[in-house]
Amino acid sequence: MKNYRKNKWPGLLLLLLLWQAGVGAQIAIESDVYAGAIWRHTPKLTTETAGIRWGQELSVRFQTDGRRDWHQWHRYPAFGVSLLHMRLGEGSHGDAFALLPQLSVPVFRWGRFAAFFRLGTGLARVSDPYDYFKNPEQNAIGSHWNNITQFRLGGEFRFDDHLRVNAGVSLTHFSDGGAALPNYGINLPSAYTGLVWSPHPIRESDFLPAAGSKKVVRHFGTIGQAGLARIEYAVFDGPGYPVWCTSVAGYYRFNRVNRALLGIDHEFNRAVFEYGQQAAFFENEAAARKGATRLALFAADEFLFGSIGVQLQMGFYIGDGFNQLVFKKQYSKLSTRYYFPAMFKTPLQAFTGITLKAHAFTAEYISGNIGLAF
Repeated sequence: MKNYRKNKWPGLLLLLLLWQAGVGAQIAIESDVYAGAIWRHTPKLTTETAGIRWGQELSVRFQTDGRRDWHQWHRYPAFGVSLLHMRLGEGSHGDAFALLPQLSVPVFRWGRFAAFFRLGTGLARVSDPYDYFKNPEQNAIGSHWNNITQFRLGGEFRFDDHLRVNAGVSLTHFSDGGAALPNYGINLPSAYTGLVWSPHPIRESDFLPAAGSKKVVRHFGTIGQAGLARIEYAVFDGPGYPVWCTSVAGYYRFNRVNRALLGIDHEFNRAVFEYGQQAAFFENEAAARKGATRLALFAADEFLFGSIGVQLQMGFYIGDGFNQLVFKKQYSKLSTRYYFPAMFKTPLQAFTGITLKAHAFTAEYISGNIGLAF
């Protein structure tokens, strides 16, 4: 239970997407079956990966209809929340049960067929995490409570106004973000298929056009944020250490729902500072403080869905003497933000959010953030 408070926030934040969809959105019920395999993304993984893994999902979807301008600007996306079960296997941490808020953005529509990209992030409970006494051989997951992040690409065919069939591929990731070691994470590529039933369907001809313009008058701006994560480091069942995170970036708005960012990330990893001194990796405290500092340049793209922002980021470390004991020279981040209304009759907006940072396919931390955009 020690990681529940931290890992619940990705799901709670994305649940705001359901509110953003509007009360009048059309509701659909979706049921899917998954078949996949655990990906051995690192040779350090001792969790069993052989064999097919099965899963089931039951979802409620809310189809936007254009009552807000950004519905049309994003081609009328759908929001939903899923109950998901994945059978990971006896040698692979048992079972995973998840609450998964998700967003489906249409790639294209053609007659009765539509293709969607879906992103979801939420809270998962894994039945058999690593335990020094009870389960020492499985090292992908270190705690019961974890973040689940899923990417899904698929198509949907409409038989009639009420019934549709879908199929596609997905990548599902389970991790506690380093809050408890070991944390190599589970990456589960899968194929899926399912049925969607709509009791009160909405047709594309019912979609409302946007009343305003997608274009923006002010293209350039700045965004800054500060965050905090908690991680274990090097030692299983060891103490937790804070990671302090700050960033500042300039952005260019292509339109009212998309902007590109260039910026600088700064972190201070207390775990590296303490561990590096105890292991005599650094000559003195000043060297340890510099080596435990992460300095990086990044590029990002943020998609705006009303008050919700979803940002994809890639970065690389810079600076001589900084960034010691990093996993790789490059990293990625997935961030979800909730923007509060603009303040003082200016473009200034406060926000809160959550970030998952990873090196390749292994998560380093999950941080909570606050910031300002203007």
